[in-house]
Amino acid sequence: VKAKTATIGFLEVLPVGKGVLEIKFRGILNDQMAGFYRSQYTDSSGVKRHLATTQFEAIDARRCFPCWDEPARKAEFIVTLIYPANLTAISNMPPSRAEVRPDGKRCETFMKTPKMSTYLLAFCIGEFEFISGQTKGGTLARIYACPGNLARCGFALDCCIRALDFYNEFFGIPYPLPKVDMIAIPDFSAGAMENWGLITYREVALLCDEKTVSATQKQRICSVITHELAHQWFGNLVTMEWWEDLWLNEGFANWMQTFAADELFPEWQIWESYVGTEQQRALQLDALRSSHPIQVPIKHAEEVEEVFDAISYCKGGSVVRMLYAVLGQELFQAGLRLYFKRHQFGNTETTDLWNAWSEVSGKPIDQMMGSWTNQMGFPLVEVTNDPLADGSGQVEVKQKWFLADGSIQPGDDAKVWFCPMLVGTDKGVAPVAFLEQKTGKIDCGTVAKGASMLKINFGQHFPVRVLYPASLFDRLVKNIKALPAEDRIGLLADTFACTKAGAQDPAFLVELLGGFKEEVNDKVWSELGAVLGGLDKVVCQGLDAETAKAFKIFAGKLVSPAFAKVGWDTLPSDSDNQKKLRSTVVSALSKYCCSDPAVVAEAAKRLKAFVAAPNDSASLAADIRPAVLDIALSGEGAEAAFDALLAAHAVVKDGAVKTNIYGALGHVGTAALRKRALEFCLSGEVRSQDLMYIPMSMATNGKDGAEAVFSWIQAEFGRLYEMVGSTSMMLFSSFVRISGAGFVTEERAQEVSDFWKSKDIISKVEKALAQTVESINSNSKFVARLKASKASQASTWASA
Repeated sequence: VKAKTATIGFLEVLPVGKGVLEIKFRGILNDQMAGFYRSQYTDSSGVKRHLATTQFEAIDARRCFPCWDEPARKAEFIVTLIYPANLTAISNMPPSRAEVRPDGKRCETFMKTPKMSTYLLAFCIGEFEFISGQTKGGTLARIYACPGNLARCGFALDCCIRALDFYNEFFGIPYPLPKVDMIAIPDFSAGAMENWGLITYREVALLCDEKTVSATQKQRICSVITHELAHQWFGNLVTMEWWEDLWLNEGFANWMQTFAADELFPEWQIWESYVGTEQQRALQLDALRSSHPIQVPIKHAEEVEEVFDAISYCKGGSVVRMLYAVLGQELFQAGLRLYFKRHQFGNTETTDLWNAWSEVSGKPIDQMMGSWTNQMGFPLVEVTNDPLADGSGQVEVKQKWFLADGSIQPGDDAKVWFCPMLVGTDKGVAPVAFLEQKTGKIDCGTVAKGASMLKINFGQHFPVRVLYPASLFDRLVKNIKALPAEDRIGLLADTFACTKAGAQDPAFLVELLGGFKEEVNDKVWSELGAVLGGLDKVVCQGLDAETAKAFKIFAGKLVSPAFAKVGWDTLPSDSDNQKKLRSTVVSALSKYCCSDPAVVAEAAKRLKAFVAAPNDSASLAADIRPAVLDIALSGEGAEAAFDALLAAHAVVKDGAVKTNIYGALGHVGTAALRKRALEFCLSGEVRSQDLMYIPMSMATNGKDGAEAVFSWIQAEFGRLYEMVGSTSMMLFSSFVRISGAGFVTEERAQEVSDFWKSKDIISKVEKALAQTVESINSNSKFVARLKASKASQASTWASA
C-alpha cells in the first residue's frame, strides 16, 4: 500500500501475446477532494445536497481504479456509470448508450476516449444544469453548474467558444473531441483541472454575473478558461513523458492563457498584468537558493506536488514569452504546429519542443534555452556605462546570478545565461541582441542618438533583473511617464528587488516611488501596491515608530491623488481597467488612509448597505468590496462589523463574496477578534479549500497578526493536517508559507524552521519550508540595510 503498487499472481504461466485483465474492486467515495470524491452544496430550499466528481492529477486515478497511473502509460477508456435516474452524469466523451435498469437506476456508457493519460479521465454525477453553444467547427460547448447558477454561466460559455475557435486556428490541429464540458464544483482543491473534454473548476473560477462581477474576477475567469483550454493541446494531445517535464504542460499554458485572453479582450491590455503578476511571481521565487530548475528531477511521483509552483507555471511561461519575442509569431507558431503534428496522442520531453523550433527557425534553440531550463535562477544584468552621456552608442553590461538576499557563496559566479537583450529609448527600440558571456556590449544603433532616456529589457519580455548606473537611473525617473506601462512596472519591481538585495541604495527606490504620484494605470498601481506592501512590512516591524508613521504618510500621499480621480463609485463609462484601478487604489486607501474619519465613515455606510442585503450585488460594488470590508474591521466598531459579516457569511451564496469576507476577518485589529476569526476558520463553516484565506490575510497584516497565526498553526497543526493535508499536500504547504509570511527576523525564521522540522510530515513540505525560512531571513537582511541608510530616517520619507 505504501508503494501504491499491486502484484497479481496467476495460477499458470500466461502465453505470449495480448490479453485482457479484468479486476473487480471496491472503493470509498471520499470527502478529500482527490480521486473519486463527494462534494456538498446547499440548494435554494436550504437542503444540503451532494454530488460525485473526480480529481486525478497528479497520482490519484489509482484512488479510483487499478491502473498504470503514469503520464506515459496512455490508454483508451470506456466509462460506464450506474447512478440514480433523477441525476445527470457526464464524462470526457458523449454517451454512446444508456438504459434504465429494473432497480430504477440508470446505466450509461460513454464513447471511447482518445489515447490519453490516466490523470485526464473524469466523470461527475449530480443535479446539474447547463447552457450550451457551438464553436465554428461544430464542437459542442457546455457550462454545467449546480442548480440555481445558470444566470452566472454566460461569460464562461462565451470565453470557452471564442478561445476554442482561436486555438483551433492557431495550433493548426482542430480540437479532437466532439464536445467540451466545463463544470463548477463546490469543493475543489485546485483552481481548475484540464480533464480532456470535461474541465472541472472551482465555482469562483468559472461562474459570475457579468453585469456585477469585479473586473479582477472577470479577467481571472477568462485566464483560467484559456489556460485549461490550452492544455487540451499542450498536456492532453501531447503529454510530458514524466513529471520532471511538468513545465511543458504548465509553463506553456501559463503563457498561452494570456496570449489568448489578449486576443479575446485586447482592451484589457493583459500583458501589462502578466509582467506585474506572473513574471514577478517567477522572479521572486527563483531569486531564492531554495528554488529549483524548470526541469527538475522527480524520482517518485509523490514528489511532483512540490513543483506545481511559480517555477513550473510562471517561470516556464516567462521563458516561453522570451522565446516568442526572439522568434516572432510566424516561426513560433510554425514550430508549435510541427510539434503537435509530430507528437499528437504521444509523450514528449523538453528537447522535442526545442527540436521543432530549431527546425523551423534554423536557430540552436536547445543551446539558447538550456541555461534557462536546466539551471535554477536568473541573471542580474548590470549596466556599467551611460551610452547617452559617453556617445558610444553601445551599452556595456555584465551578468551574475541574482539572489534575493544578495548573498555570495563560492561557485555562484559559474552561472551564465544565454540572455536576449532588448534596448529601448524614447527614439525607438534596437534589434534583439544576445549576451552569451559574463560581459558584453550591446549596439544601440540609432536609437541612442539624441535620446533622453534608455531602458534595458524594454517591454519586459525577458525574466531578468536590471541594475543601472545613477545617471541612467535618474534619466528614467525624470522620464517615467514616457515609459510604457510594462516598463514602469519592470523598473519599479527591479528597483525594489535590487534594493532589498543590497545591490542598490534605498535612496534610489524612494526617489523612484516619488515619481508615481500621478500614476493612473491599473497594472502599475498594482505593482505600486505590492512594493509599498513589501516596504510596509519591514519598515513598520524593523524601524522606529516615527519612521514607520512617516512612511505611511508618504504612502498615503501616493494614494490620495489616484483616489481623487477614481472615487468610490462605479460610473457607467468605466472600462474594466478603470474598475481595476479603483479596486487597487481603494485597497491601498484601506491600508494607508484607514484612520481618515471620512474614509472610515464612508466604509461604515457601505458596509451597512452590504450586510442588509449580502446577496444583492447592488448593495456593494464588487470592485471595492474587499477594501470596504477591510476598513470596517480595522478600526472602531470592528466588533459589530465582525458579527455582521459572520451573519452575512451564513447566507451568502457567491464564493467570491465569501472570499472577500475571509480576507476582511484577517484584518481585525484586536487579539480578541483575531482569536474569534481563527476559531471561525475551523468551525466547519469554511470549506477545506478555503481554510487558508483568513490566516493568510491575518499573517500579512502586521506583527500582531503574524504572531497570532503562527501560534494558531502550532496549536491546531493536527486539525489542519487532518482537514487539508490528508486531501492535498500542495494545499497544505500553503500553511507552511503562511506560518512565516509576516516575519522579518532571523529568530522567527529559526522558530518556524524548528516547528515544522519537528513534524513527521516534514519530508512532504521541505521545499516550502526552505523557501519560507529563506524569505524571512531575506527580510531580516533588508531591515539591516534600511537601518544603515537614510531610509531609516523619518525625514527621508517626509521629504520624498
